[in-house]
Amino acid sequence: MANFELNNIRKDADYTSGKINSRSPVVEVFSRMAKGMDVGTVKAADQAVEYIKGLGTKAMNGDATAAAELNEMRRFVIEPLLLEEAKLLGIFGSYQALAYGDSIEREVSVLAGEKSRIQAPNGDVTFPSWVRDTYTVPSVTISGGYAVDYRAVSLGDMQKENVGMEQVRTDIRNQAALYVVKKLYAAIKAATGVKFWAEGAGIAQLSLDRIVNGVRRFGPTSILGSYAAVSQVNAFVGWTNGVSFGISDPAMEEIRKDGLVGMYKGSIVRELANPFNLTETRVVSTIKEFVPLMPDGLLFVLPTGGKSPVMTWTRGGLTSMTGNDISTGKVLTRFDLEVAADVAKGHEHEIGLINDTNLSSAASYAI
Repeated sequence: MANFELNNIRKDADYTSGKINSRSPVVEVFSRMAKGMDVGTVKAADQAVEYIKGLGTKAMNGDATAAAELNEMRRFVIEPLLLEEAKLLGIFGSYQALAYGDSIEREVSVLAGEKSRIQAPNGDVTFPSWVRDTYTVPSVTISGGYAVDYRAVSLGDMQKENVGMEQVRTDIRNQAALYVVKKLYAAIKAATGVKFWAEGAGIAQLSLDRIVNGVRRFGPTSILGSYAAVSQVNAFVGWTNGVSFGISDPAMEEIRKDGLVGMYKGSIVRELANPFNLTETRVVSTIKEFVPLMPDGLLFVLPTGGKSPVMTWTRGGLTSMTGNDISTGKVLTRFDLEVAADVAKGHEHEIGLINDTNLSSAASYAI
């Protein structure tokens, strides 16, 4: 995950003046300047532009309060879009946004005691009972940041600001999704009871059918994964007479248009976006390529209709801090978001998972 090592680190919350909020005209002007948009329609735009440029000059000269106030503006621009995108973490189950002071806890119900059975006449009937278990879910801090050019800000040149803020939003969103995926893999693999799970070279149809059949008992299912994993389902939708292989015209048309079959034995088949990590490369068969952000080998079988045992959280919003990069000495602005994920204990069997080790080894899922 993203890691920014800073020295002389300052939490911006300790230096902010409290003069601005998300609805302040200066924040709208800052956002428009960063996006290269016209600011003329905003009230007192000229004064706001000069105020922002003045903050850039002060921050360039080491004024911590000015740097913190600029970070506040950045946070007000980045945070709404980022928290909206964080809701997409709920694709695996439920998502909840918590306030800063809230604890992250999970309450699950499990059956305990002797199961019900047929009794002899006049005998007592025993039943199992539901027992509630509450436990705390640990969180992690996802970080993103960039080197700030305060001189450019002081001159009103905001092009690098737009690139930097977009980078922060993208980095935190992608790293949060990666963390959730790794938590799912670890929880299901480590489960000791019944689980619908397979791991091996390639996606085997026999394993997929067994897992879909099991998870489907908890509700209609969806099959999700990166293109490299989920496209292997295409090979399972036809039929063979032992000599030739056939596939229906509608399925062929789906594959032709989208690269994927849309349904497999009643389950919706969907691709999970897996962008490249543009800062990391690898060599495959002498060809240099970027490394995907998330391991490519996971195929999920999820119950739909809100019955998934997976839950994700974000706590609070973005927090920011400023410091000097240890290796280069550049001034960095860092933004943090607290994220947590959990598969309900004792309910791991309600979600299916296959790992294609041809695409990603178990080591690639280490948290």
